[in-house]
Formats: sequence, structure tokens, C-alpha cells
Amino acid sequence: MYRKLIKQNKTFLSIVLILFILLGLILYFGGKQIYEKEAQWQHGEIISQLLSGKQIIEEYFFESGRNLLFLKDLWSTKGYVNSNLESIHYRRMTKEIFYDFAKVYKKYSRITIIDSSGRETIRVDNKQDDVTVIVPDSDLQNDKNQYYFQEAMQFDKGQVYTSSLDLNMQYGKVMIPYVPLIRLVTPLFNSKNDKKGILVLDLYFWKVLELLPKNMFIQTEDGNIMSIKPDGSTKFNKSNYVFNDRSGWLYLSETETIHYSTVEFLPGKRFVVAMYHSHPLLKVALQRLMLVSMILFVLFLCLISIIGYINIVRFRELIGAQKAIISSLAELAERRDPETGCHLERTRYYALVLAKQLRKNKKYRKIITNEFIEDLYDAAPLHDIGKVGIRDSILLKESKLTDEEYEDIKEHVRIGKQVLQDAIDKFKLKQSFLIVGRNICTYHHEKYDGKGYPEGLKGEEIPLEARIFALCDAYDAIRSKRSYKNVSTHEAAVKKIESDSGKHFDPDIVDIFLKCEKEFLQVSFIHK
Repeated sequence: MYRKLIKQNKTFLSIVLILFILLGLILYFGGKQIYEKEAQWQHGEIISQLLSGKQIIEEYFFESGRNLLFLKDLWSTKGYVNSNLESIHYRRMTKEIFYDFAKVYKKYSRITIIDSSGRETIRVDNKQDDVTVIVPDSDLQNDKNQYYFQEAMQFDKGQVYTSSLDLNMQYGKVMIPYVPLIRLVTPLFNSKNDKKGILVLDLYFWKVLELLPKNMFIQTEDGNIMSIKPDGSTKFNKSNYVFNDRSGWLYLSETETIHYSTVEFLPGKRFVVAMYHSHPLLKVALQRLMLVSMILFVLFLCLISIIGYINIVRFRELIGAQKAIISSLAELAERRDPETGCHLERTRYYALVLAKQLRKNKKYRKIITNEFIEDLYDAAPLHDIGKVGIRDSILLKESKLTDEEYEDIKEHVRIGKQVLQDAIDKFKLKQSFLIVGRNICTYHHEKYDGKGYPEGLKGEEIPLEARIFALCDAYDAIRSKRSYKNVSTHEAAVKKIESDSGKHFDPDIVDIFLKCEKEFLQVSFIHK
């Protein structure tokens, strides 16, 4: 989204850049009379590292909160909760999914489901030596007296309880060396809105400490300081510092300062991230320079804020218009064929899953950007808009098509391409999602071996987005019921796609599909 904002506001950003450069020159020529160059560099470096540390913490906990809700909303978890935590089948499936999840995300110490009596029913542990285990039933604990259980059981549906930082005093003792944890907890309700227990996600806090720049430490709201020692262990001690503002610096002496900033990593939960900084003595003229600089900077920020707000509003309106165009074009096909609506939703999510997984392949890492994935998701519903030009007698025919009718229906890709290309050429559109939509619409029936249509393209001659979507479209077609065929199982679809690797589908994409085919099954279940 931000890249699109940059493209749409080049003139505005150029003005901002010029103003920023002018302000920088004023500060530079005034500041070099006061600071030595090395001190300036150190100051800027610390501010940059603080911002980096804040971003790391925010992203770390934002992802964790999202993962907690993801685990709660899994079909196996819901099935287990709806069975009153009694179903052996759903319990086994949930254990396996939690285990696979924990193996990937080593930052989580533990994933636990606790019933309403306080008894653990499922627990998966990530040990500090990176070994992931499903805890046997004989080792499951009763957490009825744990503070987080009692607190979370008071929460309503959809709420998330966040514990204070503790040293894993879960069973009455502190682990040495210190292993600071934060727990995210959400209550579990069945389909009748009866509370059946809680889901707990324990986070290794030292994992986020390892990601922070060196010499950076964190102070909690409880007044504890945490940092990583040179030997890699966690340093945990009481703080003597008082940070009154959300950000700034604290003078320790004439030559030492602590720079700090407050980060709200979860709603209502804050840390102070801080770094030590040694600086030269300041001259008297600093006060005057700072006063002038602050006035100029405030005026500059006011100007930028006003102009920036106007541009953001315009950009959002533009994005909204683009989404409306996509929705309207896709709805044309949907109104012709009642099966298309669900098909559109499923295939766009299949494409999202496949593209994210494919990005992990080194070959595609630079090609499949966040913008590519967003465009793929937005443009996928356009793939069959050409069907508006196909006669109802063929499009809605309940029996198998004749060869002549099949040739007619193949024209839908040419019709769709022409519709989108005319719009692009006529209005000189440069939005990348329309180009992606045109390519998907035109080439999603091409085959890797060159035996597809409309142009008989072969291998990587076919645009990547079309190769990705071809597999998604085929998977959904295999799984879907038609008048001339019955529903096929997920396993049958996987087997068919695997057998067509190198023929119908790109082998790289098939290999990736086989790694995430369970996610396809989950999408098909959600958008049934």
C-alpha cells in the first residue's frame, strides 16, 4: 500500500523531500558549531536503533496476538471446543496442528488448552534447546490456581488477556537462568456461547531481546530491567530509572545520557526501550539553537501533517475506487453463473496461500513482493469476467459440452483480456493490479507443457501470476460438484495435481502446493 502511495504522490513527496533537506541543512550548519561529528553520528545512530527496536517489539507481539486468534479459530480447535473438550479425534488433530505450528514458531514457549476446571487437556512445549514436544497426558498440570487462568476465565468472548512479564513461576519456582515469559490468553466458547476453557500462548521474551540492537535494554511497567548478557543469558534486575514521558532522554551525568521511547506492544501494555549514549559537553549556544530548531520543526510538522492528511484521504479514495471496479467486474460473471461467487472467494484465498509459501523459495523471493501478493489477491476475482460474453445455452449447460461448444467457451479468456486491455489502453492506467488481473484472465488456462490456450505458451513464458492461479483454479474445479461430475476429495485433487506436474502445472508451484495443501483444505472448509 505504501509503495502505491509513493507512486501516486511523487510531486508531493518531492516537495516534502526538498523541505526536509532545507530543514536538515539549517540544523546541520547550526549543529556542527556545537557537536563534534562523531557525537552527531552516535546520536542519530541511537535514535535509529530505538525506532528499530520499537518496530521489532510491535511486530513481535502483533503477530503473536494474531497467531493466538488464528489457533483459536482453527477448525480442529472449534470442533474440539464444541465437543466440550471430549472428542478424541479433534483433540488429536488439534495436538498435531499445534505441534506443527510450534515447530515453525520457536518464539513460543508453550501452547496450552485448559478446561473450565483448570485442567490442561492439550499442551505443546518448545524447550530452550529448540526441541518441540507434545506433553503426555500423565504430565499435564492443573492450573486452577494460576493467576492467568483466573483472570482469563473472567473475560468475554473475543477478548484477549495479556499477563505481566514473569520469570516462569508457573509451578511455584523460578527457572534459573531466568526465562522471562509473557502469556496471551483468550477464553474458548462453543457454538452455544458456553465458556469451556482457555487457550494460552506463552512467549519467550528473551527471543525478542535477541532481536534488538546491542546495548539496548527494556524496562517494564513493574520497574524491572531486562537485557541480554554477553554470554547470551538474560539479565533481570530492578531499575533505578524513572521515565516520565513517552520518549526523550534521561541525563545521568554531563557525559552520559539514556535515550528512551515507550512502545505499546499490546493494547494497555507498554515497555520502555532504551539505550545508553555518551556525548560531549554542550555549549551555551545549544539552548538558542534548539529553540529556533523546535519552532521551525513544529511549523514544518504542521505543514506536512496537513498536506499528508489530504494526500492520504485521496489515496484511500483511489484504493476504494479500485476495489469497487474489481468488485463490479467480478460480479458480472457471478450473476451469470451462481457457482462463481464461492469459487471467486476460494480461489483468491488459495492464491494467497500459495504465493506466500512460494515466496520462501529463493528463486521467487525478489519477484513475489508484498505488493505482488496484494495485487494477486485483489485481481484474482477478475479471471472469469470474459464469461459475460458466452451464451447462456453454453455457460449454464447441465450436460457435458460438445467440442464446438468447448471451443466457444474458450473464447472467454480472449473476451476478458480485451475488456481489461481496452480499459488499460483507453485510460492509460498503470495500476499493477490491473496488469496482474489481465494476465490471470488471459493465461490461467495455459499449460506448462504448451498444450493450453489461448496462445499455447510454454513454461516460464506464462506469467507467474497465471501459473499460480492455474493451479488454484484447477484445484477448486476438481473439488467442486458439477452437473456432469461429482465432488472429488481433497486427496484426489492433490493426487491429480501432483500427477500433472510439468504437464499442466509448473513443477516449482506443485512442489510448494504439496507443502501447503492442508491450508487449501482449510480454505475450502471455511468457504464451503
